[in-house]
Amino acid sequence: MKIVMFSINPLFPEKVTGGASKHLYYIARHLGALGHEVEVVCAQAVDPLPAFSWADRVRVHPVLPFHLPFPQPYAISGADLALILDKLSAFLAQADRFYIHDGEFLVPDLYRDIPTVVSLRDNIYPESVLGSFIGKYDELICVSPFSAEVVRATVGRFYPDLNERLHQVNNGVDFEMFKPVDPRPLAEELGLDPARQTLLLHPHRPEPGKGLPETIRVTEALVHRYGIHDLKVLVPEWIGSMVSQGETDFYHAMVQLMVDLDVRENFVFIPWTPAARMPELYSLGQATLCLGNIVEAFGNVAYESLACGTPSVVARVGVHRTLLPDDLLDKVDFGDIPAAAECIANIIQSGRRVSPKTMAYLRSELNFEAQVSRYAEIITGAAKRPPMAFKALQPTPATLYRLAPWCELRGDRIYHDFRGQFEPAPGLGELLAGADQITKDDALKQGIVEADWRRWLERTCLVPTRLEEEG
Repeated sequence: MKIVMFSINPLFPEKVTGGASKHLYYIARHLGALGHEVEVVCAQAVDPLPAFSWADRVRVHPVLPFHLPFPQPYAISGADLALILDKLSAFLAQADRFYIHDGEFLVPDLYRDIPTVVSLRDNIYPESVLGSFIGKYDELICVSPFSAEVVRATVGRFYPDLNERLHQVNNGVDFEMFKPVDPRPLAEELGLDPARQTLLLHPHRPEPGKGLPETIRVTEALVHRYGIHDLKVLVPEWIGSMVSQGETDFYHAMVQLMVDLDVRENFVFIPWTPAARMPELYSLGQATLCLGNIVEAFGNVAYESLACGTPSVVARVGVHRTLLPDDLLDKVDFGDIPAAAECIANIIQSGRRVSPKTMAYLRSELNFEAQVSRYAEIITGAAKRPPMAFKALQPTPATLYRLAPWCELRGDRIYHDFRGQFEPAPGLGELLAGADQITKDDALKQGIVEADWRRWLERTCLVPTRLEEEG
C-alpha cells in the first residue's frame, strides 16, 4: 500500500523539533516496517533540504512552501498555495491512503477521492482547530481523553456522525528509549556538576504559554526564599531557522525578567538536545517543570521525564488535569508560584524520584507499541465515507448542559483553559454539585438568575450534551 503523509511542520534528517514530529517519525517508520511505501510530504525549511530517508520505504520530501517560521503557515500567496496543491496532488495521484498529521491541511477537496485519516495533535493552533471542523476526513484520531472530549464538545455539536469516525489513541512513550540513564557524559559536555549543583529542567520551546515566566518566578522563590543558591535551570536554545521575531522578543523579555528577579545566573541556556539524548537530559534533572498555560492535547515532556525517573511538576491545565491521577503526578494551579515552589523544594530536599506505581500506570496507559499499531490499523483500514452532514440545532427546555471539558471548578472560581486564567463563578459549583448535567429550567428553579446562565454560556463554561429540535 502507498501511504502519503502530510506535515505542516518542516522535518529534518537528524533533528526532532517537537512531540508531534516525534510521533510522526515513529508512525511512518512502523508503517514502513510493515511493508508499506510511505511518502512524507512536509513544509520546506528556511534552508531548503533535499529529500531524505527515515527508514527503508520511508521517504521525506520537504518541498511545500508554507510560511516559516510559525505562526501563520498559511500567510502565503495564492501562487504558493496553488503550488502546494500541485505538489501534493502529484504525490496523491497513485496513493492508497492520505494521512494528515495534526489536521492542518485546509483544502479538503484535494483528498475527496482518497481515504483520509487525520490525527489531531492539539486543540489550540488555528489551523488544527479549523481543520477539525472543515476537514472531510474519514477517520479522526485524538491523542488523549481530554483532546477527544474537546472535539466532541465542539465539532461534535454540529456533526452528529463524528463519533462514528473518532478514535482515541493515547500518545505512547517509548520505554526502550525513555528510561533512567547515566547523565554524566551530557553533564560534562554542558559544563555542569550534578554533585555540586541542583539541576531543574525546562525543556520546552521558547514561546509564550510554555511556562518560562512561571519557571523564572519559581526559581526566584527557590533561590531567595528557600535558599537553594546552587540552583541551575536548563533551558534549550531554539533551532535558528525556526525562530520567529515574536519568539526572539519573548526570549529577550524572559532574560530581562531573570535579571529583574536576580536569578539570571541560575539559568543555563543549552543547545537543542537531539531526541536520542533526551533521556540523558531528563535523567540529569531533579525535576522537570511544565508550568505553562498552553492547552496541551498530550504534553510529551512531562511523561517522558517521568519515564526517565525524574518527577514532573505540571500546571493543572488541559491534558495534565486528567491524564494521570492526582496521586501519580505533581500538579499545581496555573500561576500559583508559592505552591509550585513548595512542591519543587520538597522534591529537591527529599531526593524523591518517580514511584513504581506511577511507572506502572505509564506503561499501561501510554503504551508506545499499542499507539503505533493502532495508528497503522486505522490508516490502512480507512475507507472513503460520505462527508459528515452539518446539523446545527436550537436548544430546547430539555437540552442538557454540562461543565465544558476545558474548565475546572475550584470553589466559587472556574479555570478556563482557553482563557488561561481563573474567573469568578459564584453559584456554578453548587449548581453542578448534585448532577453532572442540568437543564436551564432546572437551573432557574434552583435560584440561578438568567443573566448568570447566559454568561456561563457566553463564556463557554457550559456546553450542551444533547440537543433536540423544537416542536
